[in-house]
Amino acid sequence: MFLLNPLVVSAYDIGDPDWYRYEASEVEFFDNGTYTYSSEPDRPESLDSDVACFGALPSRSCVLERAIHANGSITYDGPPSSFIDHEYNYVYIWEEGFFRPVTEEGQNGTVRYGLQSVPREEALGYIATPLSRTNRGVRTAIETGTYETSDELPGAHELVQAGDRYYVVYPAAYHEDRGDWGSERSPAVVVLQWLLGIIGAFLVLRGQRHRVERQ
Repeated sequence: MFLLNPLVVSAYDIGDPDWYRYEASEVEFFDNGTYTYSSEPDRPESLDSDVACFGALPSRSCVLERAIHANGSITYDGPPSSFIDHEYNYVYIWEEGFFRPVTEEGQNGTVRYGLQSVPREEALGYIATPLSRTNRGVRTAIETGTYETSDELPGAHELVQAGDRYYVVYPAAYHEDRGDWGSERSPAVVVLQWLLGIIGAFLVLRGQRHRVERQ
């Protein structure tokens, strides 16, 4: 046990001062192109990384997409790959719904970029992750309402489908402690875990020596 102490401490985050409380908010979509959170007034910053303009926190790409939608489209006369490359597949326009970015090649090497309306069920079917495919932390937050951990939770800020309902898990509260040593654990805990490991190794070697002497 002493020998494995450094590994045990690392595996179970013993002594880690970081703390996160994740909660689940149900997201309900309406035919008028709007949606609401069950956690109001606390609103998740993002509902899904695959959709621009989807959440409470605006972004530069969202501002650009809204301007393109308001203008109808834009025409671009440079290399298309450097302009249309993005990390999302859909754009959400408030009071209108989901849109898919589309491009068309024009004359003289120009490219027309615009947004094409997509049925809500089609977009949600593509972006929402089934509950069965999420990790334990996300499932616990959705099934019980909250999940506490000492590490950031993968799968947060991603839309999840549970039956005919949709949820997003987000950090409702957290505390991060960054020590001067560049480690999340306090220096005392780090020293203690390795000291116990050294003691464990010494006891193992001593036991081996006594066994050899008896033989």
